[in-house]
Parts: sequence; C-alpha cells; structure tokens
Amino acid sequence: MEANKCYPEARDLTYAEFSAKFVWKKKEKCWKPRKKGQSVGRIVYAHPSCGERFYLRLLLNVVKGPTSFDDIREFNGTVYQTYNETCAAMRLLDDDNEWKHAIDEASYSSSGRQMRQLFAQILIFGEVVDPKKLWNDNWKCLTEGFIELQRKLLNMATLDMTDTQLQNHALSEIQDLLLQNGQSLLNFSGMPTPDPQLLKQSNDKLISQELNFNREELRKEHEIYFQGLNTQQRDVYNAVIDSVYSRSGGLYFLYGHGGTGKTYVWKSICTKLRSEGKIVLPVASSGIALILLPYGRTAHSRFKIPIILNEHSTCGIKQGSPEANLIKQTDLIIWDEAPMMHRFAFETVDRTLRDIVGKDNPMLAEKPFGGITVVLGGDFRQILPVVPRGSKHDIIHATLSRSKLWNYFKNFKLTQNMRIQQQSSDQLGMNASEFSEWVLEVGNGTLSFNDCEKEESKIAIPRQLLLQPTRDAIEDIIASTYPDIQRNCYNQSYLEERAILTSRNEIVDKK
Repeated sequence: MEANKCYPEARDLTYAEFSAKFVWKKKEKCWKPRKKGQSVGRIVYAHPSCGERFYLRLLLNVVKGPTSFDDIREFNGTVYQTYNETCAAMRLLDDDNEWKHAIDEASYSSSGRQMRQLFAQILIFGEVVDPKKLWNDNWKCLTEGFIELQRKLLNMATLDMTDTQLQNHALSEIQDLLLQNGQSLLNFSGMPTPDPQLLKQSNDKLISQELNFNREELRKEHEIYFQGLNTQQRDVYNAVIDSVYSRSGGLYFLYGHGGTGKTYVWKSICTKLRSEGKIVLPVASSGIALILLPYGRTAHSRFKIPIILNEHSTCGIKQGSPEANLIKQTDLIIWDEAPMMHRFAFETVDRTLRDIVGKDNPMLAEKPFGGITVVLGGDFRQILPVVPRGSKHDIIHATLSRSKLWNYFKNFKLTQNMRIQQQSSDQLGMNASEFSEWVLEVGNGTLSFNDCEKEESKIAIPRQLLLQPTRDAIEDIIASTYPDIQRNCYNQSYLEERAILTSRNEIVDKK
C-alpha cells in the first residue's frame, strides 16, 4: 500500500501481479521497482470457512493499486463495511443453490439430527458463500424432532416451542458438531450463535410450563378483554404493564368488593404479558379463588410458604433450584384475595425473593420482593387472617395493612359493580342496585339494626334472597347452586361461577 502511494505504475497492478514488477528490499524494508529477473506472485489459499480472510483474498485478485484497506472495500464510490459485502457488490460470489438443493433433497428421507449433521458438514467442507442466508432458508427442516424430544424429556405432552427456541436448540447441536471438527459458528460470517441462557430456560420444566401458551390466541383474548375495561380498571392495567416494561418493581394493591372486576383485570394483564412471552405467576390465598385465575396456583404451593410462620420465616425454595430459576425469570406476580393471608406470609415471600434475585444482582436485594412487580388484590371487608383464639386486635394486627411492606404499595380502588350490572333483577329477586348497596352495608357494618345492642344483633337477610327449605336444607342449597351437576362437573366455567361457603368446618363434614 505504501508502494502504491509512491509509484504511480504500481496502481495498475493487483496484489498478485505486484511481485512481477517490484522486489522487496530486506535491508531497507520497502518495495522497489524490479530491474532484472522475473517473479510469479501468488496469494496464500483461504478456505470459504475462513470468513473475511476468504473474501479479502478474492478482492486482492481484482482490486488494483489500493493504498488503504478502505480502498479494497470500495466499489463505485461506496466503502462497504465488510469484504463480504464488497464481493457481493462486485458480483464475485457464486450462489449457494447447490447446497440448498442438497438440503432440500435430504429433508425428504433424513431425520432432523441427520439434517443437522449434513449442515455442519456443508459448512466445514463446502465453499458456502453466504452461511447466514443458507441457515435462514433452511432452519425449519434443521429443527425437526426437537419438540417431540422436549415433550419426552419434560414429560409435557402439550409442550410447544417458539421459533427462537427451536433455532437455539439446532444451533447448539450444530455448534457441538463443528467443535468436534475444530470449527465454530463464529468462523462463519453472519451465522447466529446459540444463547446458553435461552437453552437453559427451554430445558427447565417450570419455565417451559409458564411459556407454553398459544400467543396468537392470547393476543385475540387480550383484545377482547382490553375493550371491556372501564376507566378504573384501565388505570390499574396501565400502571402494572408500565411497571413490568420499565422493570421498576412497582407494588400495587387493587381494592374492590366482590363483582367489581378484579379477576377481569387479572385476565387482561395475564393475556397481554403472556402473549409477549413474559412470565406471570398468578396465585391466590385460597383454592376457591385460584379457580378464577388463568393457570393459577395457591400462594403456598407456588412459593412453598411454611404453614407455621413467624417474623423470620423463609420459603422452602433453595438457590439454584428450578423454582428459584423460575422466580429469576418472572416479570409479574399477581396475588388474589391477599387480605385473608397473614402478613407474615408476604414478609416471608419478600425475604425469599430478595435472597434469590439478589444473588445475581445485589442491588435488587434492597428492593421489596427483589424488584419484581407485584400486584395484590382483595377486599378487607371479607375474610381476614385466621388467628387461633385471637382477639379482634390480634386479627387486625395480622393483616397485610399492618405489615412493614404496606407503605410500599400504591392503592387502586374499584367501585363499579360489573357483576350486578350483568344480572337482571329477576335473578336476584330484588333491584340490582339495592342488592349491591345491601351487600356493601353488611360489609361496612353500617346496616341498620332493630335491636338496641348492635354487637349482639343478627343481620336480617331479605326474604327474597333466601331459599325456601323442603325436607333437607343442605340438599336444597346444593341443588340450587349446582343444578344438573353430573352433566357439568367437568365444565370449568360452570364451576368458576359457583361456590358454597360455610362458617364452620363441621357443616362441611356433614356431607
């Protein structure tokens, strides 16, 4: 290049032709014009798998008189970023049709593993011009068999995998084959490489379960749910979604009495995030409540919360376990019917999440729940934590609102009773607004009493809301709540809409 700057006649020579006209002076360490003798120049061979070295060699055979590396990459006034792009612009490259036809032909009779072996052999021994394009055109037949294999390994008959996961598995196997032959995907220009973290996730059963959703169906469901959100519900939805996207670790409490659409908000958020491949863990404090959550679990089951709790309890999740790996990948936790859980349970989960997430990022150990966005929901007018032989003061002190975590939560309130609006007065036996108001008065303790001593008074339930008993009151309740139960006992929506509650376990044990 320096000689090309000094000698105009050198600018008409290619790199291979240069030694025929110039000679290298060892002592002076420079090129001088040749005065006698002859020499035939040659360029050291470079295999196509050498990547940019191969394309540089091609260009040195045609580019004349370059004075810099930019000159080698220049064509028609444009300096390209790579030698590969320059060769393509100068039409020095053949296509890879022969390799594409070979892969197409083999795909009719070969297994997925055999196809991946063939692809690796083509990269190693074939002169592939554009490995990335060859991969992009053929990756589907190179990923065959992985879904069946993962279903067997994880024991999940309905497991599905995304295109990204399939490609990652195929690339990992091809990389192993190349390494056995002293090569690597990094040696082939443009070829993608496997993501170890994604590969680890797809081999984790718990994470695979939380990602095994039909995203297209969820998108359609979300569109329907989103259109039905009222103003109050949409405020909660936007706050939670923004927190997940920004990874700000927001904490929210959704307060609303029965029928205001808390579950509807949960479903709207779940379908939105799951359709985008994010992990949402919906849990509930009771088995009845979790039935309404999409693929929900009880909080004790999900977080392994101890039965006996104290101020220093931790969950039974160990570092490095599948449950811990799932928590590290979690984007959102939804906890329904939170007021009925003892405050120690939330503090126990908080300590555990900080410990698990904080191992990789110590800064997150200082944030509540390890920086994971958490949204709780419920109604403090309903069942509060059960404190054996506890007084009213003991029960109130055990509630979430008395926890040190409560100050971190931002409160939202739903007041519009969506359930009542969807029912007719005939179904309720009274005006819908009157029924809603009566239920709230019971919950708020503001219902008028006829007795003088309010604490000892009994609430009079309107007669139109009562069943008229025949011979067996319990049989009447069951028949009214679960009509035609034998035909609908496996119908999820039928069971979600019905429940019989009792104040004492002895009533449950009667049947």
